[in-house]
Amino acid sequence: MDRYEEMEDLRRKWVPPAGLAGAVPRTVRLAGAGVAVVVLAVVMFAGAAAAVIGLGAVARNQAEDHVLLRDHGQDSEARITRHWRENTKERRPMVAYQFEWGGNPYSGRSPLPLRMWNTLAVGSRLAVRFLPENPRHNRPRDWEASPLPAWLPFVAGVVLAAVGALLVWLVRKQMRLLAEGRAAPGLVRRYSYAQHGKKHVHYEFCLLGGGIAKGKTGPSRKLPAVGATICVVYERDNPRNNAPYPMDLVKLA
Repeated sequence: MDRYEEMEDLRRKWVPPAGLAGAVPRTVRLAGAGVAVVVLAVVMFAGAAAAVIGLGAVARNQAEDHVLLRDHGQDSEARITRHWRENTKERRPMVAYQFEWGGNPYSGRSPLPLRMWNTLAVGSRLAVRFLPENPRHNRPRDWEASPLPAWLPFVAGVVLAAVGALLVWLVRKQMRLLAEGRAAPGLVRRYSYAQHGKKHVHYEFCLLGGGIAKGKTGPSRKLPAVGATICVVYERDNPRNNAPYPMDLVKLA
């Protein structure tokens, strides 16, 4: 029996699941995973707004600090009181230092380039720049971390909003497919490997006019047996838009 005869035999014997044989549009609602995706999308949109507002404020403050120290700062000599590398993956070189102004001690800490950090030790002298009216506002004179670019908050906001929009689009796509799509019998043909021990399921399904279309799931650990019969829901005018039923994000109400 060739694949066309096999699919035709499957079509004659197959009965669609309850709820998929009636008229469309069907009433659908979010499944648990769909609710989680929508919540994540809301978090992404909120994060986009926070990135634009919060990072924008940080970028403005850093730019203002840079101008203040450059135009109104004063130089002094500090003594390094601590010399270490952060306990993080980046192992960023850090120093802490202390200096005096007006008879009072002031301190600071800063990351340094590795080549500069390697020449220093506890007790070494370090040139610093500070604001005379507020000596707590200080930094190493010969090195300053670059302020955040003014464009970065907007790029971060756009990226987060785009992720949120993509998640909403995925949910809406499945909702529309389940509400208006046509149910058809399908057969699992093979697997292909994905990342993290997961696999794609490749399948074929019957079209109303007698043709055969193909589909593929996203990465999954739940794998029906090769040759197993499955239910596929496809878009009537675009069979390439299809998905096995039940779906991950939405379900029949």
